[in-house]
Amino acid sequence: MVTYNTVLEDRQYIELSKRAARYFLERAKMVDLPLKKTTIPNITVYRWTRLTEPYIAAEDTVANIATGGKAAEQWDEEPDLADIQHGYTDYTLGSIQMAIKVMNANIPQFVGPNLLADKRSAKIAKFALDVDTGLIKGIYDRTGKVKLADGYQDAATSVTNLNGSDSKLTTKGDIWKGIIKMIDAIPFPMRESGPPMVLLMSENVFKNSKAPDRIYQDKIEWQFIYDNLIGPEAIQARKIGQVRITNKILLTGTDTLGSHDRIALYVPDERWIAKVVSRSFSMLGERAGLLSLLQSWGWTGRCVIDNGDCAQFSEQITWA
Repeated sequence: MVTYNTVLEDRQYIELSKRAARYFLERAKMVDLPLKKTTIPNITVYRWTRLTEPYIAAEDTVANIATGGKAAEQWDEEPDLADIQHGYTDYTLGSIQMAIKVMNANIPQFVGPNLLADKRSAKIAKFALDVDTGLIKGIYDRTGKVKLADGYQDAATSVTNLNGSDSKLTTKGDIWKGIIKMIDAIPFPMRESGPPMVLLMSENVFKNSKAPDRIYQDKIEWQFIYDNLIGPEAIQARKIGQVRITNKILLTGTDTLGSHDRIALYVPDERWIAKVVSRSFSMLGERAGLLSLLQSWGWTGRCVIDNGDCAQFSEQITWA
């Protein structure tokens, strides 16, 4: 067993780390992002190396479909090389920190089944959800003014005029039209070869789509969306595999809760998008003082969208 420290039992440290990871898995809205764990821990810059996929650049043109592959009468020791370009981009990672303080007089109580993680449950949950918010909105310094690492909102492709003329989704069927426009904005080869898409929407969009009087094509609009894009009859290249409702996708300082809304849609394929993690939820260190024990915990990473075609983010949605 790994010895973390001598002040508390090992299980206390292990449980704190496990609790933060579990809160993220159960409550985070960006949990569907593919994970890229760095081979070297605690790095602050991640180099994303890529191969330019020919099928993405070429699309499904008649000429490209007709050429197909080259047949081989006999295996060749030096066959023709595929025309694939290498490239990379460096991305700065951000860190989020949590402090846990335990008075020395209370340390003896954390033995056996008594877990420090239980006593600090709310703080640990906030730590995990701050990471989630950072993946969406970016990671800022302590002042909240300097952005250290971008989030999903910064790199996703903006989709405008969701209903065809603007993004006022008042008319029945406009929410369906908006989602369809965002799907069509993602190249078909990405949707065809990648996993089912992930849809995020603010609560008011979902509430309006479920309104009993919002009937579209003889169905409540959300039921129509579900039947065609989410349910078992949805086809692979146009299927939404996960729907998450969150107001975290609203832009701070631009959107007003209750008046404005947003929709996000992406293909969760690690070739184009990921949550890059250099340090998972773990303890940085602890200091025993005269009166208390102070622990410092950290997480380092960010959301990386290396190909903006796979990730869409709507412009501001209004209802009047």
